[in-house]
Amino acid sequence: MLSHPDNKNHGRAHRVSQIAHLMMNRLAVFKCARKLPSIAGINRQSARCFVSSAIYQKSPSSELQGCRMVSNPPPNEMVHLPGILSPNREFGVFRKVIHTGLYSQFVAMEIPVNGDIGDEKHSVDQILLFTNGDARAIVGGKEQDVKAGDVVIVPAGTQHQFLNVGSVPLEVVTIYSPAEHDPRTVHQTKEEGDAQEEAGEDEAPQWSQRSKGENEKLGIVKLD
Repeated sequence: MLSHPDNKNHGRAHRVSQIAHLMMNRLAVFKCARKLPSIAGINRQSARCFVSSAIYQKSPSSELQGCRMVSNPPPNEMVHLPGILSPNREFGVFRKVIHTGLYSQFVAMEIPVNGDIGDEKHSVDQILLFTNGDARAIVGGKEQDVKAGDVVIVPAGTQHQFLNVGSVPLEVVTIYSPAEHDPRTVHQTKEEGDAQEEAGEDEAPQWSQRSKGENEKLGIVKLD
């Protein structure tokens, strides 16, 4: 789990952000996080936190907020996403995590014409809500044409693939339970997402993988 650097190391850690901003390849930045502690004089976890923030955030003030997003569960408050299921909504990137909760994750996706989500299998449940375009779903060896307004449920451990067979980008909202990705994930393309996942740099936070019993025991979820 990533943690905040203390005040003593903050100045040094900020230099890590500056270094990261100068590097063009995002995957290379993540890999270089292993070497940056020796440059900036901070521990490895702090280096990874600041490198990740440099990639996904814009200003120094938001860098620490990015670390908090990974280190802590979300607050107990409503999250309103107006119009996100509108057929006129274009997400513009292959994958963007919108919200990560204790037991689920809300992700927006846009698959280009002739593109696909990827033939994969993972350990979490997945629900896909198609908001625009036409697709062919291949789930557990069964094929099904799907369109805007349809929902497909993929149980954990099931091989699946979704192909954009339409003439416009395929817009999809997907819900994982529990989370599958880093809360700050933004993948411009499928290739970028595949590279980060293969490098182990797009992992769900530890707190999102705990059981209900564990969260109640820790006092994170209080029912009384």
